[in-house]
Amino acid sequence: MADATEPQQTTRRRRGRPPGSKTTRRRVGGGDLVGQLNSMVAELIKENRKLKGQVEKLTARGTKAASGTVERGLRTIQRRVQKALKATPKRRKRRTTAAATTTKRRATTTRRRRKAS
Repeated sequence: MADATEPQQTTRRRRGRPPGSKTTRRRVGGGDLVGQLNSMVAELIKENRKLKGQVEKLTARGTKAASGTVERGLRTIQRRVQKALKATPKRRKRRTTAAATTTKRRATTTRRRRKAS
């Protein structure tokens, strides 16, 4: 513990830049500021045009791929509809012959034999 006779040291907080930073901002005058802003705006406009072009390309590519998928789906549906509407030949009932009716098949079952006691 510290003695009561020792003065307490407090750290003093400073305002402004943190210690170790050596960069200072230079105030820009009105004309220079307008020039900087104009160049920044021109840069943003250029980048915006570039991004819009990329968006258009990707949108066109996406719709092309999507249209291919949709087209394939439509072809499948069309094929199914045509198959359903196609007149299937009438199937004739199977005629049973006289020999087939006289000889019936026995069901094969396994029976346990009882032991004679």
